[in-house]
Parts: sequence; C-alpha cells; structure tokens
Amino acid sequence: MNLQPLKIPSGWSVDWNLLTDTNPTEDTIHDFTGSSLLLISSHTRLKAIDVSWRPEGDINGAYQLQVIYLLPKFNTKTNTLDYEGVWEAPELEFSTKNRLELVDKLNHLLFYLKPYTDTRILLKPGVVDEPNEAIRQEFLTNGLTEEIAEKILSSNHKKLQELILDCADVSKVIVETLMQSGASSGVKNKAKQILSSKRFK
Repeated sequence: MNLQPLKIPSGWSVDWNLLTDTNPTEDTIHDFTGSSLLLISSHTRLKAIDVSWRPEGDINGAYQLQVIYLLPKFNTKTNTLDYEGVWEAPELEFSTKNRLELVDKLNHLLFYLKPYTDTRILLKPGVVDEPNEAIRQEFLTNGLTEEIAEKILSSNHKKLQELILDCADVSKVIVETLMQSGASSGVKNKAKQILSSKRFK
C-alpha cells in the first residue's frame, strides 16, 4: 500500500494520511474505512481539508472532500493556540468516485484556497471578547434594531461601531452621534465621511 503523492506547498501540514494510490475495488475497499482518509490543515490560512470515503467500506460510495474553517482557541493549560474546525458549515464540499479527479482538486485547493478571516471580536488571539461578540452575533442575526443600536453606541467598541456604520439602514442620528463620540478617531472620521456622502445630503 503506497500513499497517494500530493503537491503540498509550504504553510500546510498533514495531520492524518491514509489516502492510498489504489483505486477502490472489491479487493481494495477495505482500505476505504475510518472517519477520515486525509486531513491537511493550514494555521496561516485558518482552513483544513478533510477527505473521507462515504459510506465507509462501500464499493458504491465516493470520496467526500470538505474545506472547513479553523477558529483559533487559546489553551490556558498549555499557553498555546489550538484550532477548532467549524464542521457544521463547510466552505466547500466536493464528491467524486475518481481518485485522480480528487487528486487534481486537492492539488488545486492547496495552492489557491484563500485565507479565512476570523471576524469574531477577540481580546487577544484565540480569546473571544464574550460580551461584545454576543452583541455582534445579535446584530448579525436580527439586523440593526433600536436595542442593538443602543448597545453598540454604549459599548464604545471600535469594531462594533464600524460594523454599524457599514449597515445600509444606519440612521443619520446614529452617524452624527458616532462622529461626535465614536470609540476611535477612525470611527469618527468614517462617520464624517458618511455624513458628507450623497446618502445624507
């Protein structure tokens, strides 16, 4: 049993590899079991690529490839960053019965996958600012309500206030408030630019 050769550029690490260069047949299908055949991750891109065969050990199955986001999480016991996969919402899913088609797809993704940007509000890398992130999630879920606008204005948080300024539904009153008392000079300048735009003329 030989492992399938892949073109893996720098920045990627192979976490798990049972992907062989054999095609699935009645004689080799026993090699196509286990929850994962291949797992490759990149902490700089905040992404991982997982390959499995589904259904396991079934000659009528297919290779299943998923690209998932990785979220950094600070481990207080080891003082290091761990990376948690967002398995419930893959960025990309691909299925094929053809091994060479899978290899072409893998080699392409390894070179051309764009990095994921962690948009959570953090206190430091891997440590979520829970109260302000809760406000951000509420805003993403419910849109700009009066209650959320009040929370964001009183949060005095730059990222939240920039988020509200990017909202198409933001009112002139809120923009004027942020121009006067925004969390940073960047927020105040952004509010000033919006007020002088055609939208509020």
